[in-house]
Amino acid sequence: MKVAILGAGSWGTALAIHAGKHDHDVKLWARDRDHARELDEKRVNEHYLPGIVIPERVYATAEFAAAIDGCEVVFFAVPTQELRSFLATYGARVPRAIWVGTAKGIETSTKLFEHELLAECAQNFDTQRYAALSGPTLAAELALGMPSSAVIASAKDETSRTLQRELSSERLRLYRSIDVIGVEFAGAMKNVIALAAGMVDGIGYGANTKGALITRGLTELSRLGEAVGGERKTFMGLSGLGDLSTTCMSPRSRNRTVGEYIGKGETLEAALRKTGQVAEGVYTARAAFELGIRHRVAVPITSGVCAVLEGKLSARDAVRGLMERELKEED
Repeated sequence: MKVAILGAGSWGTALAIHAGKHDHDVKLWARDRDHARELDEKRVNEHYLPGIVIPERVYATAEFAAAIDGCEVVFFAVPTQELRSFLATYGARVPRAIWVGTAKGIETSTKLFEHELLAECAQNFDTQRYAALSGPTLAAELALGMPSSAVIASAKDETSRTLQRELSSERLRLYRSIDVIGVEFAGAMKNVIALAAGMVDGIGYGANTKGALITRGLTELSRLGEAVGGERKTFMGLSGLGDLSTTCMSPRSRNRTVGEYIGKGETLEAALRKTGQVAEGVYTARAAFELGIRHRVAVPITSGVCAVLEGKLSARDAVRGLMERELKEED
């Protein structure tokens, strides 16, 4: 199968490594020409995935036409907040193939999910040939071949079955779903909760605090997820609970890491600089908070994260605010 991966950050590179190891011909598109050349010559992405070798079946290029030529599947590995501008430049050139969305965010200004952005900005978008990929798949661990599972969600069963067959391996087990909205929302929302989990780590609180946060975070994710059209079983599965717990606990999680720096007293700008990668939750938090208002769903953790990111509260005061909320029955 001929695969194009648009975006050569950690996630795009990890997908390329996985697909290249499993007999697919992969074109990895990088916006920066020097970055593409370095990937192709050194066979490693030193900035994002140092030391992990890129298979020979992966060809990195900055030439968009070369990347998409003859492709049967296109993976979008562009950060959500950059996707609209990317599509303004390249959207009309993406061919009619199976498209796979892999971003885990919500556009802040419009509250649109990835498939909605693609439908609005790319003329060849086809709902029946689109799928969302999400689950507990940290980029470095996928690239290293550590066993994991994920969900591939599409409105058309044939599309999800094709991707499941072509991309599953002894190292990555894929499950099918028809809940595109639920899978995309869960992947985005868990990053917001992971920021809070990192803040808990940075403050120095323990496992009790984080366990409570993850549990209540799942409740918050599920309530709002159902309100925007997702299915509850999705939020109890790999793209919900699975991805949430992984992202909240792993030191490899960029969102958790940003939160940890903030919990230690760093500014948001310093935390992002030290992390050195895009943390989607920083931008999704405000979108999720406003979706909560729109759908009349209480999102106290998200509200606290927004207040911390916007400099209105310290991380410690945000946690105190959650503990001092009105006592009630568990929901």
